[in-house]
Amino acid sequence: MCMTMKELLKNNKIYEYGIVDFEKLTVINRRLLPKEQIRSVLFVLMPYKTGNVFPTDGYNMGLFARITDYHLYFSRLSEKLLPRLEEISGGKVFAFADHSPIFEKEGAAKCGLGFIGKNSLLINPTYGSFVFIGCFLFTKRIEEEIRNCDLNCGDCNACTKACPNNAIGDDKIDTKLCLSAISQKKNKAIEDKIILAKTKTVWGCDICQNVCPYNKQAVSSPLLDFDEDAIENISAEMISTMGENEYKKYAFSYREKNVISENLLTAKGKCDIIK
Repeated sequence: MCMTMKELLKNNKIYEYGIVDFEKLTVINRRLLPKEQIRSVLFVLMPYKTGNVFPTDGYNMGLFARITDYHLYFSRLSEKLLPRLEEISGGKVFAFADHSPIFEKEGAAKCGLGFIGKNSLLINPTYGSFVFIGCFLFTKRIEEEIRNCDLNCGDCNACTKACPNNAIGDDKIDTKLCLSAISQKKNKAIEDKIILAKTKTVWGCDICQNVCPYNKQAVSSPLLDFDEDAIENISAEMISTMGENEYKKYAFSYREKNVISENLLTAKGKCDIIK
């Protein structure tokens, strides 16, 4: 990997990255693949826990939902990086985050950027599991840059024991039981509302991350962009008065306002659970 690309990433505070040959990766959505032949993929990690967000509302709400939606952050980042990456590689480059043609989490692990924990999350040695993943697909082959990551969960079952709905088991997540998945459902069963009320869950869930030993010793993110417009005290009233542009700043905006508003009322004990 040439120094110019290293400096480009460093200048944008991207310190955790890796490159792997495309044929070693798993394609999960072929229709999203560019028509051009892809030869190499650059994976970048965007840590988002800066340590500067202090929730005061008492709700179980994933940090990812309290801060700037990383899709917006990555869009701005890729706009800056793509022209330079194409100049450096001498070919076309395509950017993806989350809605990607390849299995990003597996690819990042193959680069040695971390390992996939029992809670199914990528755990990076430096930043823990509070990281977003982005990838850049190159039509020109770039020399691989793969780190050695020999870490794993071992006998630790902290996340398994901490999950209030027993969603973690056999190194995978049961999405039917995962509080994060339940909170994001458009239509919820009575059982869903009961567990959300019991755990005061509003959107997402960080319980398994908060008890992870790797997160307890993780370094804070240098990406202070994620501090902008952070929500430390959320309420149904706040959501209802948000303008469209403001609402779209957050990850929960992929659902209509009524979904998260109902979650807030449920968590506050003001929603008629049995209808």
